[in-house]
Amino acid sequence: GDTQRFSEYLGKKYGLEVFSKNLYHDKPFDYLSSHEFISLWSPHLFHVNIDPQNSYPGQQCRQVAAVGSINIGGENDSHHRLYPNSSGCDLKILEEIFELYLKDESKRFEAIEYAYNKVNELFGFSTVRNTLVDKFLNDK
Repeated sequence: GDTQRFSEYLGKKYGLEVFSKNLYHDKPFDYLSSHEFISLWSPHLFHVNIDPQNSYPGQQCRQVAAVGSINIGGENDSHHRLYPNSSGCDLKILEEIFELYLKDESKRFEAIEYAYNKVNELFGFSTVRNTLVDKFLNDK
């Protein structure tokens, strides 16, 4: 998608340093372990992922919510469920919400808190365990 270009645009316009995974590495695209990949972006407040695909569940977006970052963009199910105000691929809308979060600490916190609570509600250990127990009991 437009992730790299949009991130660089936001960084330049708002005076922010942009960090990204090196895509031009001599190793395959997935050369980082999951831990290395999460360690790369988790210290940062914003995570931009303008993924136009809606056929994936959005595992990375769940990780973003779990570490307390804010995801900007994307069409996966998790993008819409965890970050309803900053999901999608309309760059004009995404910049507006990014600017709002950048300038308004309470809006930033609301987005982080909502996503964190929602990721635990929808995908947390208790939810998964209860779903499996219910499935097991109903299949007997």
